[in-house]
Amino acid sequence: MLPICFWLILQIQNNKMEIINAHVHMVEIEKAISDDTAAMLSENPVYHDLGAMVELMAPENLIKQMDEANIDKSVLYAVDAPIVYSSNEYVSSLVKKYPERLIGFASVNPLRENAVAILENAIKNLGLRGCKFHPPLQNFYPNGKKVFPIYEKLAELGVPVVFHVGSTPFGGMAKLDQANPILLDEVATAFPKLKIMLTHLGTLWSNEAFMVVEKHPNVYIDTAAYLYEIPQLLTSDLITRLGENKIIFGTDYPTPFGNDKHKMKNFVDCIKNLPLSDKQKENIFSKNFYSLFV
Repeated sequence: MLPICFWLILQIQNNKMEIINAHVHMVEIEKAISDDTAAMLSENPVYHDLGAMVELMAPENLIKQMDEANIDKSVLYAVDAPIVYSSNEYVSSLVKKYPERLIGFASVNPLRENAVAILENAIKNLGLRGCKFHPPLQNFYPNGKKVFPIYEKLAELGVPVVFHVGSTPFGGMAKLDQANPILLDEVATAFPKLKIMLTHLGTLWSNEAFMVVEKHPNVYIDTAAYLYEIPQLLTSDLITRLGENKIIFGTDYPTPFGNDKHKMKNFVDCIKNLPLSDKQKENIFSKNFYSLFV
């Protein structure tokens, strides 16, 4: 018979709640930030310490943070846009390096002439599992008919799509109205079988984002908001109203929050400390993410 202490350890390990961080960036700094954008970002209070962010871009530091937070897997976003640029090929290479820990999502600027072909190659040949758009940095309106062929291809491929919505602290480089979650109402209506995830709990457009999530069975939202916002917004009543399967855990690594360097563990602890049921927390941490692929 096993000693009681070892039995308890095995029980804890067997009952460990799986955690997936569904919102992670690994930016290719040299390709993403020019001298002009670096100067602009250094004046922005959100990006006051670019050096700390660059340090977090090392893949080994990402894995270290995941281990410290007991995060099993992270979803890496390619982004075909300045400041947060990361190519499909780079994300695919990191997934191949850490196949048990990382899941890759593709990106393409939907206004490129060969956008559909680039996306199809990323999914079919590079092994990426979804797509990420950042409309303000890619300078497009997500409900524009010019980009609908991309959504048609995503629906055909059966992969989910993530849209940045809400606050966009990039000064004159971005238009806030392109991040309005209401624009995704038209997309979700036109493509009811396309799984869509909004970001940041809709930060500063939360009510609009929640309306879209509540209305559409195919629309989800992640928790990658400021730490102080999460307890204010993510209540049991809201989860019940939007749907138990609609909220997905994410942290927007490595974005800093206030004067603090990004720590995934802080976000995990924040969710664990919310007055929610164990089932609701388990759904947020992993189960709801898997429903994107059903």
